[in-house]
Parts: sequence; structure tokens; C-alpha cells
Amino acid sequence: MKNWIKKLIPDYAVRPLLLAVAANFIIYVGVSQIRGYLTFRSLALPVDDRIPFFAPFIIFYILAYVQWIANYLLIAREGKDFCYHFVYGDVISKLFCLVFFLFLPTTLVRPEVIGNGICERLVRLIYQMDAPVNLFPSIHCLESWCCIHAAFCMKKTPRWYLPLTIIMSLCVFASTLLVKQHVFIDIFGGILIFEIGYFLAGKKKFRGR
Repeated sequence: MKNWIKKLIPDYAVRPLLLAVAANFIIYVGVSQIRGYLTFRSLALPVDDRIPFFAPFIIFYILAYVQWIANYLLIAREGKDFCYHFVYGDVISKLFCLVFFLFLPTTLVRPEVIGNGICERLVRLIYQMDAPVNLFPSIHCLESWCCIHAAFCMKKTPRWYLPLTIIMSLCVFASTLLVKQHVFIDIFGGILIFEIGYFLAGKKKFRGR
């Protein structure tokens, strides 16, 4: 069992991966707890009003979590320097997210979800669990863009992984709009913030020391 775990997650990757999970949880959940003290604004554009609500895309919104887990396991196995570069890039980008969540808090108006199908029920569950805060930049889009970036860089993955990752990530981007969890500008904010974090992480060789 222990050997199987080590094969899945190399020893050098354990601490950075735990750090990434902790940073995401503390920043996202932590800011949500103080939302009563923040003043929110909307970054919705006219194009956002034209995007219809489409409940079935909640499946991609939820499957994104599976994509991120798989992606980080593959990043971890790609090599120590590779792992630390991406993980610390992710952590740095989350710190930028914290700044925006605190000093440019955004929200949106969610639609009333009609119907009792499985997708509509899932949307209502997500709405209950996740308040419409911490929107810009979109962490959903940030993480899925990380998957695309990593897929282009990894050498040990099969050839089908890159196109599958691109398709899945684009569906995640679309899901954030179609289930009204984000507005258009949140997507580009997530992409840009990850790239800045990744760039800054690359300014220093992270070797876990």
C-alpha cells in the first residue's frame, strides 16, 4: 500500500501538494467567512446578459475537481523541479486571488432554477454550498488553465491527454458562465493570474529546500 502511494505521489511532492490544497482552502473559504464585512460590485458585461442559463453544464463544473486532482498527480510525477514550479506558481496565484477577493470583491445575480431534474438539483446544491462571492478571478478557470499549461509542458503523459485536457478545460470555462457562477471577465482574470504566478515562480528554482 505504501509503495503504491509513493508511486502515485513521489515523496518530494507531498509537502507542496498539501501546501497548494491548504492555500486554496484557507483563501477561498476564509474570505467567504468575512463576506458580511465586504462591499461587493458586479463586473458583468452586456455579453453576460446574453448568455443563457444551461443547467447540464453543471456536470463539467463538478468534474473540474476530478480534472484538477488528476492534473496535479501527473504534475507531481513529471519531476521535482517541474512539480515545484507549477505548485508554487499555483500558490502565488492564489495569493493574488486573495488580494482581489478582499479589495475588489465581486458578486452576481443568480437566476431562479426551475425544474427538478438531476442537473437542476445539482445547480441548487452548488448555489447553497457556494455563495456568489470570490468571483474575480475565477479559481475554476485558473485551475483548468493550469491543466492546459501543464499538458503542453509535460513529457510523460500519453498523446491523447493534451487534446482531452483542452476540451475539458474549455467546457469548464463554459460551465462557469452557463450555470451563472461567474461572468465573462472572471475567466480571463483566472488565466492571467495563473500565468503571473507561474512566471514569478519561475524566477527562482524551487527544489523543496
